[in-house]
This record gives sequence, C-alpha cells and structure tokens, in this order.
Amino acid sequence: MIRMLHRWPGLLALALVMVLAISGAALSVFPVAERFSTPQAEAGLTVADLSERIRTAYPGVEQIRRAPSGRITAFWFDDGTPGAAVIDPATGKGIASADPNPVERWLTSLHRSLFLGDAGRIVMAAGAAAMLVLSVSGAMLVARRMGGWRRWFTPLRGPASSRIHTGIARVAVAGLILSSATALWMAASTFDLLPDGAAPPAFPTEVSGSTGVSLAAMEPLSVIPVTELRELSFPYPGDATDAFTLKTDRGSGYLDQGTGELLAWAELTMWERISETIYMLHTGQGAASLGLVLGVLA
Repeated sequence: MIRMLHRWPGLLALALVMVLAISGAALSVFPVAERFSTPQAEAGLTVADLSERIRTAYPGVEQIRRAPSGRITAFWFDDGTPGAAVIDPATGKGIASADPNPVERWLTSLHRSLFLGDAGRIVMAAGAAAMLVLSVSGAMLVARRMGGWRRWFTPLRGPASSRIHTGIARVAVAGLILSSATALWMAASTFDLLPDGAAPPAFPTEVSGSTGVSLAAMEPLSVIPVTELRELSFPYPGDATDAFTLKTDRGSGYLDQGTGELLAWAELTMWERISETIYMLHTGQGAASLGLVLGVLA
C-alpha cells in the first residue's frame, strides 16, 4: 500500500513536481542576493528618524515599506510625478530602482500558478500535495528498508540506482516535507480557507483636525525600531481628517497627523502570526539562509 502511494503520485505528477522543485530552487537564491545587496539600518535607528530622513530627501513621500530582508523602499510624488526608490537608511536617499526583478517575477508566477491565475494555483497546490505524499510515503519506505527510524543513516546495500535514490531521499526528505506542507498552507490562505485574514483597526471617528506634526516628535514612531517596521503611509496632503497608517510586525494602527497620538491599534492575531511564519519558512523572506538550504534540497 505504501509503495503504491509512493509510486502513483510520482508518476502522475512527475512534470508538475519537477516544475515546482526547479522553480522553487531558483527562487531560493533571490532572498539571499537581496539580503546581501541591501544596506541595513544601523542599530537603534527608529522609524521616526528614518521617516524624517526620507521626508527631507523626498518632501512628497507617501509611503515607506520595509521588506523582511531589510530593504527599505519609498514612494513619493514630485509635482504630480510618481517616484520610487530603494533607500539607504543612513541618508534617506534613493540608491537603486524599486522596480521588481523581472526574472524573479517570472519565476514567481510560474511557481505559484503556471501563469494561469487561480486555476493554476489549484494545479500547483495539487503538485505540492503530490510532493507531500511522495515525501511521507518515501520516508516510510526508507525506514522500513533500513529496519526502523533509528537506523535511518545505516550504510545502504543493493543496486547502485536504489542506493543513490535512497541516499538522496534520506537527506532531502525533511526539506521537501517542509516546503510542500507550507505550500499547502499558503494555498489554503490564498483561497480564504483559513481565518488568517488581516484585521486592521477601524479608522478613528475623531482626529485633532490639525496637521504638520514633526515626525521626530511622534512618540509612537520614536520608540519603534526600524527592524519592526513593515509599512508607514502618510496622510493625503491637505486632508486634515486623514491619518498616518502604521504597520509593524506586531500589529497596525493610525496616528494623528496633528498631535502624533496613537488613535487606534490592532495586534496581529495568532492565525496571522502562524501564516507569516509559514510564509517565511516557505519563501526564505526573512530567513534567507533557510530558504537557500530548502532550495538546495529541492
């Protein structure tokens, strides 16, 4: 029975599993490359200090984002012309284009959906399920062949092809199980099958009605290190009823643009935290070394 579970998913999903593995292995290189090519914020730098530096360089800044790799990107308008750049946190000035890598974007679309939208996502989820079945059933076959789980790395005997297949599997199976299981979780999240949707706080019904507070004087921003920042959106220019929108790795909220006061806040839910951890484990975003290891195993 176990052998049949191992054989047929492998034969039926051979091409699909190969596309998943090869594209995933290729994608694992990008988080490492981004991590090493991105200037990191100095220790102790706060969101307030970073935002002030960027707004000094780009007075029309509308949004600041920080990726798990530490890459900071700013978006702004200058006389009605949109602009964006990767930012050096030491100066607040742009150092590179913010345009996504076209090769990475192409590989990501292939890996997620075969360029087929939601239908492709379902197909790739089926491929991840096949890989999970292959990995688990294969592990059970290896344990049975070796005489138990404790003898997992006992020297192999038998034909060369069998030894090669089992030898590689004994090393790679843990990574394949992790990659395929996290892929299925992400697919379930994509189709809203998990209660992990973001739940932002309700926009405040009352604000001060004033504008122009100094970023350095905003206490919530002055105590949050840049390493916790995800996104800071600025109020619409000239709209005294709007507010700053802050997102960190702990939650999200709104800040008054006239007083700097925290108007509303919502912590991340347990499901959101689990899903973000799953995303990190699968993509390597925020854990580049682990992503590279999983890529090699794939």
